[in-house]
Amino acid sequence: MAVFVRDSSYHPDPMKKLMQAFWWAAVLGLSPLSHAASSHHVFLTASEQDGVPLDQPATEFTCSDKIYAVIEVAGLSRDQHKLVAVWRDPHGKDREHTEYKFIVNNDKERIWVWLKLHRSTEAALVSFMNPSAGMDEFIGQWELQLAIDNKPIDKRSFSVLC
Repeated sequence: MAVFVRDSSYHPDPMKKLMQAFWWAAVLGLSPLSHAASSHHVFLTASEQDGVPLDQPATEFTCSDKIYAVIEVAGLSRDQHKLVAVWRDPHGKDREHTEYKFIVNNDKERIWVWLKLHRSTEAALVSFMNPSAGMDEFIGQWELQLAIDNKPIDKRSFSVLC
């Protein structure tokens, strides 16, 4: 599993945004660099082009898919943050746990993580006769839990079918 950070092309006037942040912070009694004003959008996909996930959300995947979780965040402080992704299989077992530190440089950031399922070595030997050999434990409803800076931001369910 790997994680990438991509900057979006959206770059509003930084001084205007800064002044708005300070004004709202004063009105609400908050720090303008807090998490309170952050927002996010999350989707899952197996569609990609040149290793970059495409905006084609899905909830059903095959055992051979590379399943991307795309996290688009806005309003985080321009600082270092930590993304945690936990992929839980149909039996409730945590299959992957990723912690990724990233630095926010823009008002909007796009981050993604992925899951690629692998059959056991023994099952790979008979996979030509049965394509789902060794993948039985992966079939069913999965759950992905996401957190940024130890604060849960999203939980997604998806199905794996072979």
